[in-house]
Amino acid sequence: MMEAHEDTVFAYCVRMLRDRELAEDVAQQVFTEAHRDIERFRGESSLRTWLIGIAHHRCGDAIKSRTRRSSRIDLDQQAVTNHVDTTSTPTEQLELARQVAALEGCLEELSDDIRETVLLRFLSDMTYEEMAVLLDRKPDTLCVRVARALPILKRCLERKGWKHE
Repeated sequence: MMEAHEDTVFAYCVRMLRDRELAEDVAQQVFTEAHRDIERFRGESSLRTWLIGIAHHRCGDAIKSRTRRSSRIDLDQQAVTNHVDTTSTPTEQLELARQVAALEGCLEELSDDIRETVLLRFLSDMTYEEMAVLLDRKPDTLCVRVARALPILKRCLERKGWKHE
């Protein structure tokens, strides 16, 4: 379970928490909890969706805890670029790292609820119906959030020098 889904869960946690060390702790907690409660998994969604649901709740807990402690939120700039594709050339790797950094910066400009919705849809590949259950929102509302976020992200990326080809 962990081998198949740890990268997805960790990437979700890192983007939600904007803190690599905390994301590592939360991701570990997710898999510990999933292992403990695997008999509760009813198969109504994919295992990946179930794990992201657990991650969503544990990230929410971590954010609340951090807020109570009044900690500063710092984005670890290397959080995403540490996962480098070794089959790419160094130039391709650099270009990808620059694109990822630009996208991360644009995601940071979104409100927390919009960023969360976009990450669940595209990073976690959840359907709007799965997201609706997780977030207790209507699927149409979540679809509208994503639809409104995409042009904002596109304009932001264009301001950073990235054009869609």
